[in-house]
Amino acid sequence: MKKIKVAAAISLIAVSLIVWRISRPVEIIAVHDGDTLLVKNFPLFKYQQISWWENNKKNIYEKYKIPSLYNDGSYMVFILNYGEGYRVDRNTDQDSNLLCFEDMKVAANCIEKDPLFMVHRASASRVYYH
Repeated sequence: MKKIKVAAAISLIAVSLIVWRISRPVEIIAVHDGDTLLVKNFPLFKYQQISWWENNKKNIYEKYKIPSLYNDGSYMVFILNYGEGYRVDRNTDQDSNLLCFEDMKVAANCIEKDPLFMVHRASASRVYYH
């Protein structure tokens, strides 16, 4: 009986953590290069990611002017995990796992390459989610 109670408690804690993780709001930390959003708490599942984009794209455009359209009406938006934040790229190797933003004039202008989602509209036609 005691094993069942312990197993039930562990299951309840696990379910609570999953619900908490899924229900946290997405936080946009920064915007770079006119097409890149750094975020925390991005949804785990693709249908949730698409839904988040569709529900927030108007506000994102109004606040950050993203997406910016190319001449043919297409655009791309990259959403990356903010992770542990900005850091200095001490690696001179081109194969670094850091993505650095030239629009930041500080040494700590790089984040870990951790792409979460990409939205691509091809010349005012269909929108693709990757």
